[in-house]
Amino acid sequence: MSVPSNVFAPVGMLFMEPPDSEFFAYLCEAQRLLEREPGILSAIEADLELHGKRKKALRLQDAQWWQARSEGLPTIGLEPLEVAPEALRLGVGRTRTPASVVYLFLAGRGYFGGFKSSEATTLLLESVTLRVFLANQGMDLPGRSTLTELVNAVSSTTHERILDAQLRVALGEGWDDFSKMLQDSTAVDGNTQWPKDSRLLVDLLGRLLRRGGNLEKVGLRCWDVPRVAKLLGAMSLLDKSITMGTDRPCGARERRRLYVKLLRKARRATALVSPAMAATVEALEGLDVAPSVSVRAERLVAWMQTDLANVQRVIECCEARVIRGEKVAVQDKVLSMADPDVGFIAKGGRESVVGYKPQLARSAMGFVTGLIVPQGNAADSGQLVPMFDQVVRRTGVVPKIVSVDDGYSSREGRAALLARGVEVMSISGSKGKWITPSEDWDSEAYATARDDRSAVESLMFTIKHGFDFGSVARRGLENVRAELMEKVLAYNFCRLAACRRAARDHALAA
Repeated sequence: MSVPSNVFAPVGMLFMEPPDSEFFAYLCEAQRLLEREPGILSAIEADLELHGKRKKALRLQDAQWWQARSEGLPTIGLEPLEVAPEALRLGVGRTRTPASVVYLFLAGRGYFGGFKSSEATTLLLESVTLRVFLANQGMDLPGRSTLTELVNAVSSTTHERILDAQLRVALGEGWDDFSKMLQDSTAVDGNTQWPKDSRLLVDLLGRLLRRGGNLEKVGLRCWDVPRVAKLLGAMSLLDKSITMGTDRPCGARERRRLYVKLLRKARRATALVSPAMAATVEALEGLDVAPSVSVRAERLVAWMQTDLANVQRVIECCEARVIRGEKVAVQDKVLSMADPDVGFIAKGGRESVVGYKPQLARSAMGFVTGLIVPQGNAADSGQLVPMFDQVVRRTGVVPKIVSVDDGYSSREGRAALLARGVEVMSISGSKGKWITPSEDWDSEAYATARDDRSAVESLMFTIKHGFDFGSVARRGLENVRAELMEKVLAYNFCRLAACRRAARDHALAA
């Protein structure tokens, strides 16, 4: 597949040319990478092709269903359409958005922190650089929803391919040799809130009822459970009393009494909706609607089943924690209505967040060479070896120096990296000192490695405040991984541009 050339040439008739801005330099770096690694464009095209085929497969299934409905006996002699999306061919329809445009906006979303914010939308609309880029390809700016759909269709494998290509450029230009690896984790706010258990019960049951009332939109019978609605109103009042009364004298005893009432009503509401849930699941098996509607119905019922299961989990946690005074492990709690994959992150005495704890690896020259986004609050010590292996696979270089903080202390991890060829395996802090031989700890090489570890803190500050890495707009582990990877790619493009600018200035000075 050919890569478009001269995409930033001045646009005729408009008398416009791209401004000499940081964003222009950023996009030029992204374009250079595409010209150097045209396979990226083929990978994005394959992702978009598969996305289109999946939509076409669903349209074909709908068409067959409607055709069967027009027959005299629609349920007799009809074989369901069993076609894998990969086996389909896309015809000629509306002009598709080119893969090169999707690539550019993938880079732009990482730079701006997402298309959902009004600030990012305004910048996209007002950007002369983007207007020049699109005009040179005979295109107008696609709609925001179209951009979001297409960029989201780019697979994680393609994201990884772009990161690998960035690091090959840095290595090939001699800007970094990747002989040093610094690793650290950070807390990232999820797109969610962490309400009190009483609020969670009310909100989860309320959402379950709302979804039950919308079942007719997917061909299922709506719920008719007025007693649950009445119980929900009483639970809402109890929740307000719990929320407002915790600071009063004897608050703990009053809070327990209110929770006893709340949980009694919650168990009664759960007992009333469980038969309705079972009837809905049974009706779903025999649902006769268009396949596209059936997919929506299955998704809606799955959400409702998750809500009901989470209500039961919250009831159990409340009974243990509030009524019996027992400690409940964080992994057993329901932390969010919106994102089931978030964890409770308490890191280094800082303000705790409900979200994710990604791991980042940094090279000596500041490139991000690895990203791991585990589920929940995974221990740092278990992420050291997987990150090292990822960095070696990406760069093709075995780092000679690895420097981490005390959270990564592990005899097994240290031994594994030394066995893989690491010469200086530095773990700062008292635990690291305990497992490091004194002759190594006191050596100049290890002292320097401990001093260098602070560089990863600079990375964390820059990427969180400059690229909005400290929070995410998307929900669910895979979606969050994709969003954070886009921000890592944006950061590395900026590093590439900075290194290129420094090399040019150095050449001019010489």
